[in-house]
Amino acid sequence: MKINFAAVLLPIFLFSAVVAKAEPYRRLVNFEWEQIDGAKAYDIELTQVKKEDDKGKPKTFSFKTTDAVWNGRLTPGMYMMKLRARDYRGVPGDWSPPSEFNVGLDNVNLKSPAPQAQLASNDDEKTDVEFKWDAVGGADEYTFELNSEDGKTKITETVKEPRFKATLPVASPYTWKVTARSSEGISSDATTVAPFTLLGKAVAPPTISKPESQFVREVKWSRPENITGYEVIVARANPATKKWEVVKTYENYTEDSLPFDSSWEGGKYQVILKGKSNLRPTSQSSKIAFDVREGDRSAAAEYTALVRQSIEKTSGWYGIASYLITDMKFSGSNPEKNSMVAYDAFGGTGRLGLGWNARKSPWGFLTIVDLSGFTINGEIRTFAAAEANAVYKMPVGDRGEIRYQMGGFYKEIPETIGDPFTGTSENQIISAIGPHGGIEYWYSLTPKFGIQLNAHVYASVMKVSTPNNQDIDPSISTQFGILGSYRFNSKFTGLVGYARREDRMSYKAVPSSTNFALDGDVNESVVVGNYINFFAEWSF
Repeated sequence: MKINFAAVLLPIFLFSAVVAKAEPYRRLVNFEWEQIDGAKAYDIELTQVKKEDDKGKPKTFSFKTTDAVWNGRLTPGMYMMKLRARDYRGVPGDWSPPSEFNVGLDNVNLKSPAPQAQLASNDDEKTDVEFKWDAVGGADEYTFELNSEDGKTKITETVKEPRFKATLPVASPYTWKVTARSSEGISSDATTVAPFTLLGKAVAPPTISKPESQFVREVKWSRPENITGYEVIVARANPATKKWEVVKTYENYTEDSLPFDSSWEGGKYQVILKGKSNLRPTSQSSKIAFDVREGDRSAAAEYTALVRQSIEKTSGWYGIASYLITDMKFSGSNPEKNSMVAYDAFGGTGRLGLGWNARKSPWGFLTIVDLSGFTINGEIRTFAAAEANAVYKMPVGDRGEIRYQMGGFYKEIPETIGDPFTGTSENQIISAIGPHGGIEYWYSLTPKFGIQLNAHVYASVMKVSTPNNQDIDPSISTQFGILGSYRFNSKFTGLVGYARREDRMSYKAVPSSTNFALDGDVNESVVVGNYINFFAEWSF
């Protein structure tokens, strides 16, 4: 019986890897062909095709089967197959022409990176990636290939072990594939391919610039490297609920600044920003809070507010420092000692203060301590003062402001007593407390320059100490001044100008037969100074 071999379907492989302790490695191979009419059995003859450098006779394997299928295990390699049919008598027909087929190695099972994997990385430019796959029976080496999507990275290597390590640029998609091969040149039936993505380090968070004033036109931020877009949230604090409410959200914003909608009402706002990048994780959030002016935010209103900046105090805590230099003029009378003195002495007054302004209220407070000193006849004399005041601010027009000060003070004043008979003198201190009232008028010339006029009145009404322990005779001390101001920045303002101070204090004299005091006489000391005043104010 002659087989029409053209009708035979050769070969059809259904194979799987065989795990066996014995060598050589064999694969399960299945053949199937069309049934031959009248055939009761089939003879199969398989002969290994030897290479030119192989010695010895090629191995031939013979098999019989009653069905038009055969399965068995073969070592990978090239084979020649012949097939013939036997009829019901067992008489064989003619052998079919030899047909060549190949038993390849198993396909490689790729393990890591897994197909479609996204690998994280903490590197900005390149990182190491280890590739792993299952060992293939009968394989002596593997061909590893890798290509980036942009074609800039290509790697082809032959390795002995089922692993490979490469240093790759981050933020790029890749495809890798592996083919197993034996020393006889037999390869896997197919090349196994797997795509993956290598992510880069998360992008750095943008730095948001705080708006320079409450007239917010736009909010700007920096663009760190590799950022392609942003996620932006604009929120406003609800004064009633004390919670942030989202005003606007932008998912894929690409600009480096956000125009501030003029229709949004004023109040306290917050911008939350995240940077996005292709194949890199989103950045951490950047946040900034700022105040937006209520009401009119037109260009004209902004110019008026800009001009007022030279006299505006920021809300919260601030400090002041001042130094006044002058030629002080001293005068005094003391009927108890029959003393009248008048002299000049060069000196000065240092002043430090700490204040606070409410953000949405005109009220605040200011505390000040003074230390004055002068040199007379080679002797340094010092005297101190302190005051604590409530401060109330009241706008006057577009550029002016009046600040009222009301509080109490403690003041010391030196007293010099001269002896008309011996020419000697003694020095002592008078101190008292009382109410203080002051008024300052500030006027803005430009956004940087301003002018200040001030007047202060101190009423000494209660004794702290007097040389003869008698009560204070109420008296008034005054200070008047004019200062020019320059606003260096939102935190610091410097002033310089003129101040005239007249400190006056009296206390009751004690009349007796041994002195010149009469009933109702007072001992009085007066210090008058025309000062050059240097003044600094800074917020913190």
